[in-house]
Amino acid sequence: MEKQTILLISDMRQVYLAEILTKRGNHVRCLDIRNQSAIKEQLVKLKVFLNEADVLVLPIPVTKGIDKDDLNEILNKNVKNETIVMGGCFLPEQQRILTERGIRYLDFMEDKVVTEENAIATAEGAIAELIRNCPYNIEGSKIIVTGYGYCGKAIAKKLGALGARVTVLARRSEVRKLAKQDGFYAADFAFGPEEAMGAVMLVNTVPAPVVTKLMIRELPRDAYILDIASNPGGTDFSCAKESGISADLVLGIPGRFSPKASAYILARAMERFTLVDSNGRT
Repeated sequence: MEKQTILLISDMRQVYLAEILTKRGNHVRCLDIRNQSAIKEQLVKLKVFLNEADVLVLPIPVTKGIDKDDLNEILNKNVKNETIVMGGCFLPEQQRILTERGIRYLDFMEDKVVTEENAIATAEGAIAELIRNCPYNIEGSKIIVTGYGYCGKAIAKKLGALGARVTVLARRSEVRKLAKQDGFYAADFAFGPEEAMGAVMLVNTVPAPVVTKLMIRELPRDAYILDIASNPGGTDFSCAKESGISADLVLGIPGRFSPKASAYILARAMERFTLVDSNGRT
C-alpha cells in the first residue's frame, strides 16, 4: 500500500506544504479545518483516514482550530503506533500521550533549525506590522525589543539595519552583553519604565508578563505595542487599552506573511526527521 501523509490545513503554510510534498512524490490527503463549521466533519474523516496514515501533520500550534480534548482522544485512540506525528507547540499532555504509546513525533517549534529559519520570517512580518500600525517611521525611532532569543535578535538586527534606535530588555546579564556586542543598548527589565520614555514602538517576544503597567504608562500615547509571544503574550493589554495605547497580539507571523517560505522550512524539517530515527539510525 502506498505511504500516505495526512495534513490538516489550518493556514496557507499547510496549503503550500501539501503542494511541496505532492511534487516530491508523496501521497498527501488534506483535511481543511479553516472553516469552524466543518471541523467536526473533518475530524470524523480524520479518524477513518488514520488507519492508512504513515504521517500525520497537525497545525502550528497543534490545537489551532481543534478542541484540545478532541485532539487528545485522536492521539490516544486513533493514531497507529507506527504513524509519525508532526506539528507545532504540543502541550505536555499530548507529549505524554505520544510518549507513553511509543509514537514518534516532531514538534516543529522545538527544532533548532526551524526556530532559526522561522525567526527571519517572523522578523520581517513583525516589521510589516510595525509599519502598518505605527504613525512613525522606523528610521530614527526609539524602539524597544523585549527578549533576545532567536526572534528578538532577528527583529532587533533588522530594525537596526533600518536605522532604528533599538533598546533590548533582557533579564540575564550574558544576554544583555550579547545584545551590546551586536550594537544595541541593553538594559534589565527593572529599567523598563525608564527606557519606555520616548519609545514609539515596542516589540515583545517574551511569553511572560514583562510589558507591565509601569512600562506602558511611560510610553507616549501614540506608541504601538506588538506582542508576538505565545498566547496570551507578555503585555498588560488591559492597561494599554486604558492608556489609549494601541497594542496587538499577533501570532503565527510566518504563516501570515511568508507562508510558502515557511512551508519549505517545515518540509525540510520533515525530511530530516523521517531520515533518522530516535536512535540516530538512518
